[in-house]
Amino acid sequence: MKKYILSIFALITSATLMAQGAHDFKINEVYVTAPACCMQADADHAHCDGKAPLAEYRDEYGEAHSWIEILNTSYTTHDIRNCYLTTDRAVLNEELSAPERIAMMSLIPKGDSRTNLGGKQRITFFADGNVNRGTLHMNFQLDPTKENFIALYDGNGVTLLDSVTVPVLEPGHSYARVYNKEADAYEWHDAAPNEVTANAPNAVGGKGNDKIAEWKEQDPHGFAMAIISMAIVFGCLVLLFVFFFAFGWALNRIAKLNRVKAIRAFHESAEKIVIMAKDGAETKGIEMENYVAVIGMALHEYMGNMHDVESGVLTIEHHNSSWESKDHMLRHTPDVHHNN
Repeated sequence: MKKYILSIFALITSATLMAQGAHDFKINEVYVTAPACCMQADADHAHCDGKAPLAEYRDEYGEAHSWIEILNTSYTTHDIRNCYLTTDRAVLNEELSAPERIAMMSLIPKGDSRTNLGGKQRITFFADGNVNRGTLHMNFQLDPTKENFIALYDGNGVTLLDSVTVPVLEPGHSYARVYNKEADAYEWHDAAPNEVTANAPNAVGGKGNDKIAEWKEQDPHGFAMAIISMAIVFGCLVLLFVFFFAFGWALNRIAKLNRVKAIRAFHESAEKIVIMAKDGAETKGIEMENYVAVIGMALHEYMGNMHDVESGVLTIEHHNSSWESKDHMLRHTPDVHHNN
């Protein structure tokens, strides 16, 4: 029964931890491929028809596509495998079942080490509509001529982790999620071509994507960081010293108690040996006072008529019975008939 309870508890705990890990994933930046006229880059990859620069970030095949960057906002490692990305707003319908909603999504498959994101690590998925090209390729495309709704769902197909509606952007621009230290919140901004940062921290208009940039601004030389780090280290060392000191004291205390018990047992054994030496081996180390007490109690019970009065004479009288008749011990003699 205990095994079943522990198993259920472990499953509940692991499911809770997995759910918490999934909620740490956020859509961090979206780039929508420019129209076909802007995909013809010149030799220096700087401009296309005088309109916008070409997307620098390309897939494994060297091709430029629309892409979606996902950020692990926690400081621990989580795997984004088995989550879903979609551009279909119909998934927001709460009346849909999980299988119906999953049918409208693109699965992030397992089996690829790139989906295991460390703390503050990013992963970029290509919206090229060709899942046969690998784990990072989704089954949908983004339309540069209209708004694009993007949603990230948990592996159960029910829990919405994050969503964003990307407005129509100028060619070469991206839609980035950045941290606004004045509002102490994350906001979405239109990032210029020179601010597009695939798989890198976002920085739009001097605003960083998290509090790390703010810390760098306030402590450019790292003195505060050094002091805080040293304080944390020495604080941990002090705590370790206190812990091991208390632990050692407790072990010494237990050892002393065990020694006291051993000495007491030794003294008791020595006292028994002394008694046996004085009174002989017949007492077996039991003090004479115990023998005297037992004998005195027995005499008290005897002299105080504690037992029933018995005559002390046994009388056995013989009674005849048919059970001892020898006739019963023999078989019946058969009758003899003589023929004349």
